[in-house]
Amino acid sequence: MKHRIRTITALLLALLLLGSVGCLVNNTASTTDSSKTETKADPSAETAETAEAAGDRDAVAIRLDDIEIKAGEIEDNYASYVQMMTYYGMTAPTDREQIDEILDMIIEDLIAQRLPMWKAKQLGVTLSEDELNAVDADAHNQADAEYTDLVLSYASYYTDAGEVTDIAQLTEEQLNDAIYYLNLDVQSFYNDSMADIDVYVADAYDHYKEEGTISAYADKLRAKSDAEVAADEATVEAWYETNYADQKEQFDADPTLYRDVRENILLGSDTTPLLYVPEGLAIAKVLAFTPDGDAPAELAENEAALKDYEAEYGALALNGGDEARMAEILAAYTALKTETDALGETYGGKAKAAAEAAYARLVSGEDFDAVAKDAEGFAGEQVVWYTGEDPETAEIVRTTLAALQEGAYSGVVTDGENYYIVQLVGRLAAGPADRLPIEEAILAAATAEAQEAAWNEQLDAWQQEALNAAERFADAYAYVGN
Repeated sequence: MKHRIRTITALLLALLLLGSVGCLVNNTASTTDSSKTETKADPSAETAETAEAAGDRDAVAIRLDDIEIKAGEIEDNYASYVQMMTYYGMTAPTDREQIDEILDMIIEDLIAQRLPMWKAKQLGVTLSEDELNAVDADAHNQADAEYTDLVLSYASYYTDAGEVTDIAQLTEEQLNDAIYYLNLDVQSFYNDSMADIDVYVADAYDHYKEEGTISAYADKLRAKSDAEVAADEATVEAWYETNYADQKEQFDADPTLYRDVRENILLGSDTTPLLYVPEGLAIAKVLAFTPDGDAPAELAENEAALKDYEAEYGALALNGGDEARMAEILAAYTALKTETDALGETYGGKAKAAAEAAYARLVSGEDFDAVAKDAEGFAGEQVVWYTGEDPETAEIVRTTLAALQEGAYSGVVTDGENYYIVQLVGRLAAGPADRLPIEEAILAAATAEAQEAAWNEQLDAWQQEALNAAERFADAYAYVGN
């Protein structure tokens, strides 16, 4: 009988791998005893026969034209769903109505998975030989990678191989032991004493190939749908107004979100153009010089004590307090400040010297970017919310930026631990971004949104069409859930 890797959703597939393979390691005793007599499991023929008698797994449960869904696949997906419920502390359903609701959901999902393949055939959409070969090669690669991951995981757990990254690193004995324990768990997974890792990998290949084929058809159908959708002027303006309002609301509430979106655009992970600029942003270049290692505990203690002295002295001065105590505080503060400055000099001396050397190069006429190349951790231009409490930027950097003229750079400034040289590249003008440079990006984003909406609407229509067209043979899967 053909076995099948269970698939219903990404979540359930992940739970399957956790429950059937990942947890298999925990279901067998941890031992490297070469005799293997205590841990070997031998699934009984009686158990297998009982499971088989529950229902014919190869019986056709759903037929959608020439696409068939077998009862065994519904059974496997139901088992995965119940496993998920148990994982989250819920009780497996016993009420037939609830069981049937879950089965309906599973069937709808299984039909949805095959929807691109079904609709592509109806519309005459085909895959070229090169596309089919690419799907096949990718399926082999994924199945081989899964085999490698499993073998290495079992070798790491059951043998003295430790954390290895290549099967070639294993000795013959380590490899044999890993395969041995892996096969035991595969037999348990399939409830078949004749199954082994090759059976599992073959099923994995079949699953990845089917998944890849469906995905390839879906891509072609999506491209066909997209080609039929264009954003007119009204659509573009509606998109702009909606997204401008959203960005204004978000960026005004937290201007650092502007920086996050900008960075995502530069990285290529976001194609939505920036339409609005909040108040208080600047483009800056920051050279940071950080001392090596952790600051001495005494330094932090002294700084805390200095703040206590400042608070007490201020309170006494404000309220006309004891002058003798004020003089006492001043003397203690001065001595502790000298000691603390010396500690800071010792700890940050190297960083301070590096900062001063960099500043000297700037003063001598060297270009800021040329000096920056030699500074560790220089991140290039960055957006700073200098008028607010930007958590990614030191306060001394923000206050320094506020006082700089465009294009100018600062002297060496410090927050008491790190040393900085800051250049203000320019302040960003708050308000609507100039549309002209981003008009093409606006059109592309509005078109993409219209295409996405049209595709989802098309999928919903096709799904309903498929559900209406599918033949259900309820008797074939009536045993599931009993």
